[in-house]
Amino acid sequence: EFMNELIVFEEQTKMPYVTSIERFGHEKGREEGLQEGEAKILLHLLTLKFGLPSEAVRTRVQAADPETLLRWSARVLTATALEDVWEEDSA
Repeated sequence: EFMNELIVFEEQTKMPYVTSIERFGHEKGREEGLQEGEAKILLHLLTLKFGLPSEAVRTRVQAADPETLLRWSARVLTATALEDVWEEDSA
């Protein structure tokens, strides 16, 4: 509802800059792109170290937030088994 009111306000005042909705969309797209890139890198690291990941692993990685992906990526360096990558997250 707030977004609709904001759109109406910005249209009525004919603001010449990027609207709040456009900024929100741009930021959301940037965050999604960052998450996708981090997931792609982690999947590549997992493939190099442990072989081709299962569909369940791919789904788990692709659903993770950027902070979690960075944590898992760091764990790949010392993991001796795939389970070691998410060990703290399963507790």
